[in-house]
Amino acid sequence: GKRFASGGADKTIIIWTSKAEGILKYSHNDSIQCLSYNSVTQQLASATASDFGLWSPEQKSVAKHKVSSRILCMSWTNDGTCLSLGHFNGQISLRDKSGAERLVIERTAPVWSIQWNPSRDEAYDLLAVACWDQTLSFYELSGMQQGRDRQ
Repeated sequence: GKRFASGGADKTIIIWTSKAEGILKYSHNDSIQCLSYNSVTQQLASATASDFGLWSPEQKSVAKHKVSSRILCMSWTNDGTCLSLGHFNGQISLRDKSGAERLVIERTAPVWSIQWNPSRDEAYDLLAVACWDQTLSFYELSGMQQGRDRQ
């Protein structure tokens, strides 16, 4: 990669060059919880307790979207069309690449980790979800759960 990003308690995202030169800086109103890069669309998603932002190289501004619960984790699908957000309130929000919400999956505990299946050879995308109640579950892009929760 030619760039990398950082974000932290100072509420600031910095896009860096490979020579450690900051080329862009933007901020949120809360501490940064997580970042996720979309290698297909070149978008960077940044998340906090109150919103998430979407930045891309061709945009001059960062599109921010309010959320009702702290975002703990997020992951893009392989084709770059869907961003999943794992929330403290147990919700998983599936968003399109513009940030619009397409679907909400309800869990009973904070969503601690989420990751889309990294294999491009699979017939469909599968989201692995790890919650604070020590369950592991799997969901399709449609929101349908595959199998039962695993402890």
